[in-house]
Amino acid sequence: MQGIFIKQKSRKSKKGFCPFCPPGLLRRPVYLIIYMIAGSFLLLSALIFSGCGDDQASVGSGGRPGDTDAADASNLSAAIPVQVTPVRRDDISLSLMQTTTIEAIRQVDILAKVPGQVIQLPVEEGMRVKQGHLLAKLNEDELKIEYLKTKVSMETDKAMFERAKNMLEKNLIAEENFETNRLQYESSKAANEAALIQLEYTNIRAPFSGVVTARYIELGQRVSANQSLFVLADFNPLRAKIYVPEKEIGRIYEGQKAKIHVEAEPGSEFSGTVKMISPVVDPSSGTSKVTIDIVDNIGKLKPGMFASVFIDTETHENSLIIPKKALILESDLDQVYIYQEGVARKVTLQVGFTSGDALEVLSGLQEGDLVVTAGQDGLREGLPIRIPEREETLSRAENDSSQ
Repeated sequence: MQGIFIKQKSRKSKKGFCPFCPPGLLRRPVYLIIYMIAGSFLLLSALIFSGCGDDQASVGSGGRPGDTDAADASNLSAAIPVQVTPVRRDDISLSLMQTTTIEAIRQVDILAKVPGQVIQLPVEEGMRVKQGHLLAKLNEDELKIEYLKTKVSMETDKAMFERAKNMLEKNLIAEENFETNRLQYESSKAANEAALIQLEYTNIRAPFSGVVTARYIELGQRVSANQSLFVLADFNPLRAKIYVPEKEIGRIYEGQKAKIHVEAEPGSEFSGTVKMISPVVDPSSGTSKVTIDIVDNIGKLKPGMFASVFIDTETHENSLIIPKKALILESDLDQVYIYQEGVARKVTLQVGFTSGDALEVLSGLQEGDLVVTAGQDGLREGLPIRIPEREETLSRAENDSSQ
């Protein structure tokens, strides 16, 4: 009985070693080996999948090479393209600006003083002539005959006057007769001189050096007295007359320099000098006339051109300068955007003089700051921005260095 009890206990202990196995399975060595191999395979699989999961996690967190570059490229493409200009230092002047038309210093209509037919016409429009130059010649035949007649009459009266003078010295005639002969001679002499002047008027000459701007007659044409024949103008120098308000006239003085711009020559600047200042103020307009002489050594200016005259009244040297177009239009303040580490930063300015497109900055910026001059519409503080021109320059530099 005892032996039987021990045998049963031993069977129970072996069965408890693997409660999931069928009775008697582990007694066979083949099944035991199979279970060991399967367990090893499961353990190895778990380790492999654990490593793959770490790689996937690293990929998802940006660990894969090139993901940073892709993100940077995405941020760059999202940035707003703008144009910038560096803040520079330069002189800037406060200018008084007026508009006017350019005039010749002298311009006259040349009239015919005697009638006659045009027999010579040596000048054309646009020709430059000197004082005394022959512009036209009229037929002088009729006037020459008149001159000869008066000359004969004068010589006759002169002879009678000389004889009367001699007779008066000998007391052979009365003084009244002598005076009659003298007056007759003086009258005929004056008539002869008048006829000579009329004869000389057939030669029409330039009263001063200048340019023939208009010619109204043709060769062979008969002209009448007081008919307009030519227009002669002196272009050296040219003149501009402006009317300055009385509150500004105190800043203008004779000899002051001026700059002249004309629409016909965009981008060109001509120099001038204040020649005269009217001593009175027109009570109807509250202005004084200022006359400016203009130097034009290249002959581009012409009378009648519309011109803008700038007179510098005060100058600030070595000031911070930015383009006026950099100002933010939708702001009531003087504000601009600057490029700072790839983002837009709004800056409020204190400004000074304005001259053309240049604006003086008294505070708010430093020399070298990159001010946005195009693309600032719709920008906001902190938005990413980029400078395409700089990117192209860097790209070309990299390509050149790689070659």
